[in-house]
Amino acid sequence: MSNNKSLIEKFNEAPSWAVVLGTLGAVGVGYAASKIYQDPEGFKKYFINKAFSAVSSVAGNLVDGQFTDALESLEEELFLDDVEIIDTIPEEGWGKNRVIEFMNSLNSNEKENWENGKVSGCVYNKSNEHIDLLNQAMALFTLSNPLHPDVFPSIKKFESEIISMTIDMLAKGVDGVCGAMTSGGTESILMACKAHRDYYEKNKGITRPNIVAPSSAHAAFNKACEYFKIELRLSKLGKDHRADVADLESKIDSNTILIVGSAPSYAHGMIDDIEAIAALAIKYGTGCHVDGCLGGFILPWIEQLEDSDIPPFDFRVKGVTSMSADTHKYGYAVKGSSVILFANEDLRRSMYFVYTAWPGGLYCTTAIGGSRPGCLIAGCWASLVSTGKDGYLDHAREIFLTASSIKQGIIDNDDYELVGDSKTMVIAFKSKNQNDLNIFGVMTAMKERGWNLNPLQNPLSIHICVTYAHKGKGDQFVEDLNEATAQVKKDKKKYNSSGAAPIYGLAYSISGTDPVDHIVKSYLDITLTAKRKHTSNKTNNNNEN
Repeated sequence: MSNNKSLIEKFNEAPSWAVVLGTLGAVGVGYAASKIYQDPEGFKKYFINKAFSAVSSVAGNLVDGQFTDALESLEEELFLDDVEIIDTIPEEGWGKNRVIEFMNSLNSNEKENWENGKVSGCVYNKSNEHIDLLNQAMALFTLSNPLHPDVFPSIKKFESEIISMTIDMLAKGVDGVCGAMTSGGTESILMACKAHRDYYEKNKGITRPNIVAPSSAHAAFNKACEYFKIELRLSKLGKDHRADVADLESKIDSNTILIVGSAPSYAHGMIDDIEAIAALAIKYGTGCHVDGCLGGFILPWIEQLEDSDIPPFDFRVKGVTSMSADTHKYGYAVKGSSVILFANEDLRRSMYFVYTAWPGGLYCTTAIGGSRPGCLIAGCWASLVSTGKDGYLDHAREIFLTASSIKQGIIDNDDYELVGDSKTMVIAFKSKNQNDLNIFGVMTAMKERGWNLNPLQNPLSIHICVTYAHKGKGDQFVEDLNEATAQVKKDKKKYNSSGAAPIYGLAYSISGTDPVDHIVKSYLDITLTAKRKHTSNKTNNNNEN
């Protein structure tokens, strides 16, 4: 009896993700025995998906309850408490004062989430003077639309000059480089993939194209390949967490249209060997894209610093045919702008969409969008010309010093090890013993100290993307990390079951399968829903009282 009670107690105390995995194992073990010899390659994924379906029916209440708990937790985090929900157009329009007062109250409440300068990435320059300038510049062009350059010629001026300034920074002395603006890094990557697909179909007759990229390449490449029906071949990383160039080469064939390198990678801040990757592109007659969405507007400035060690990464490298660089990151523009550059006009034209038989007239766009907010282009232009080369260099210096301080503090802590020896502004690290020190528990403890860090997987780790908002906060980060580490060690039970710990533990085990897709898509549903669908017991009790 005592043994049974002990087992029940252990079951009740186990985190939800462990219960799910345990149940999956119990349901699937018989099925595994009959299938494992038939298809060893596809067995793992097939089994997990089938077992998930079986669990849903055999232990439906258990699994449904755990998913409901997860969704309730997400809703608690994403929905605003005690705020009026406006889910239908008001019968009578609100007055200006009421609108602004309502929006001001929301804005003031969430400013504390980022004004402390402890958010990884996200807000790249929190200077009130800079923000005021952007707001004034955008207000002047609120109604502008680059789809109508005859009506708004100033927006055409701003856009073309932003492209030219970016070329001067990333392709100085290289003839023929041209580009376009997009809504962000994802669209820039999509356009690079689309352009190479169409270019190589036209010029080489490739109709079943593939793109070769390291597994660290941004997920936007997965999205592009899914959208445009391109096969994506992912290669492994080397021990330094950069692209394994030999493995990249092994995946190239006559249908390869593009080879990808990152400068740097989002997860680990590592700059791939762009010279070696571009050499492969020349050798096999393919394109080479450098994903500089994150680094495009800061690496050129870090490169100029005395203690930096930035390898060649842009159009100065022979063989590079396209590069993306986000102006809304280290260009310090408002979110919604990026630049995609091409080595020549033929490639850029392969990005365009033109339809000449429409009854509405000639339809043509440079990228995905038709109408676009010209005010964002105006704000971006204002950011570039007001910051200037001296400002970008100064900002890069402060960012580099802060990142170096944080990196050294992590190196000096015996509980952690770096995930790659980053020379950039992104510092990734993991626990040396995940069972003893849950890295996501550390992330939660850091959040309690105001830090908003990014969770990673493969391997389980976290990173901080240092921005100008972090200026001078390197020592504070290290001090808070040391305190958070001690706290997580002291209260393992709390931090093993809080924040991202159980969710990423589960995702790490069965990434890419139906159960995880279900959770993630449910999260997306919540972000698009005005009212809560899942009411917690806490909410019910509050309502009853």
